Amino acid sequence: MDRLAPRPLNHALIAALIFGAAVLTAVVFAGWMRFGADIVLTYAENGLSSCF
Repeated sequence: MDRLAPRPLNHALIAALIFGAAVLTAVVFAGWMRFGADIVLTYAENGLSSCF
């Protein structure tokens, strides 16, 4: 049975998705480092820290 070689487009698409996920993760982490304390304090002031 003949096997088809993977197309380079598939590799490029997978690489782009992984890169996008890494960028999104970095942005979310940077946002948490910048605003995380404010978020937790707001939850604590409003009595919603148990919902966090």
